[in-house]
Amino acid sequence: MTAALPFRRIRSLRTGQPDGFATICLTKFWERVAYYGLQAILILYLTEYLLVTRAADEIWLVASISTLFEVKGQALASSITGGFLTLISIIPIVGGVITDRVLGPARAILVGGSIMALGHLAMAYEPALILALTCIALGIGLFRGAIASQLGSLYDTDSRRVEGFQLYFLAVNLAGLAGPFVVGTIGEEAGWHWGFATSAFAMLVALSIYAFGHFDPAKARKVEVPAYAPSSTLLSARKWPSNILLIAGVGLLAIPNFQLFNAYLLCVKKDFALMLFGQPIPVSWLVGMDAALSLCVLVASVPAWRALERHIGPVSSLTRASFGALFVCAGTCMLLAAALMGGGGKLTLLWCVAFQFLNAAGLAQILPAALAELGSKDNVKGSATSISGYFLGLFFAGLLSTVLAARFEALPITTFWSLHLGCAVAGAAMLLLAKKAADHFVRAQGQMG
Repeated sequence: MTAALPFRRIRSLRTGQPDGFATICLTKFWERVAYYGLQAILILYLTEYLLVTRAADEIWLVASISTLFEVKGQALASSITGGFLTLISIIPIVGGVITDRVLGPARAILVGGSIMALGHLAMAYEPALILALTCIALGIGLFRGAIASQLGSLYDTDSRRVEGFQLYFLAVNLAGLAGPFVVGTIGEEAGWHWGFATSAFAMLVALSIYAFGHFDPAKARKVEVPAYAPSSTLLSARKWPSNILLIAGVGLLAIPNFQLFNAYLLCVKKDFALMLFGQPIPVSWLVGMDAALSLCVLVASVPAWRALERHIGPVSSLTRASFGALFVCAGTCMLLAAALMGGGGKLTLLWCVAFQFLNAAGLAQILPAALAELGSKDNVKGSATSISGYFLGLFFAGLLSTVLAARFEALPITTFWSLHLGCAVAGAAMLLLAKKAADHFVRAQGQMG
């Protein structure tokens, strides 16, 4: 087993992070530009062009999907889009196992990225729509856990690793802004296929950056590690209870956040005065505000934690995540408090700003810390698998949030947000239990080391 992968330093982009950090973050940025760009125009492409200009039997497998689910038109487009997003949520589980047991992270990134690039290119051939989307989903399945696992392997300490993942999430959020703007604009103005070509170009840029930066023969050195050392196996087994609690806790804490794109918007439109400086604003602006708040909090978090650690010493990733959980719970309390105060009149948007700021502040600590913990060197034999479990937790959180959103109109608003607060509190409790289990693991590691 290769203990550490050598990286070329991209010298023009020194960040104070380990060699390979800039390579990984730039690769992830361009991959997310391709993905978010595709996501921004897919449903529009289907409803405004492809399913209007072509019969279902002219597109491979689409007629079967239409017959199986008894859907046509917009419902068929939504089914295809939803199936694509669901596959992306599930396939990283299999991809993580393949990465850990067969390919290794570097080859998984290159193979997965190549499959994604082929998928983006195949979007230009209209009959191959389902095949193209399947290729993109399969490629993400290999790529997603492997690149996060590789980033985690660069660090020796928890605090540096969490800081690295916070900057990694900053790159992802920047791509979330750039992808829809660039690809979406080109797709809607110049033509859908030009938009898909732009996504394919972004994916090829990501592959080129990684292929150039990931391996330096001059630095190559392999350190042999016994593949099945008894102590390693035992320690790995002792690590999993903490990982499972962490994954479940993150999932529960993410449930209020999932409503930002669902029932929350309906609630705001119904109960809040959509006014800014005396002028009416569209409810969709709140989604943009959430992206802006997330970016601001991520930028501020790194120097804030550095300053704190200079006074109190290193802070573990699970401690940071538990701290963030308090913010998420406090943010959900804002929505419950607003619901309790509602008396027929429209509420001020300050309640929404408070919720979104606290929620963004909490998740900015929780999500990078969770990936840092799951991708730590303690998980060297199964980091891609455990990271894929993180995405599975978010998948089930999305399902549960959808179930709750479907009952938005049936439940009293105070009950609705109380259920979300209960989920957040339960998630915070699981993070505390995960920290306790991780402390036991550290003690066991010390005894065996």
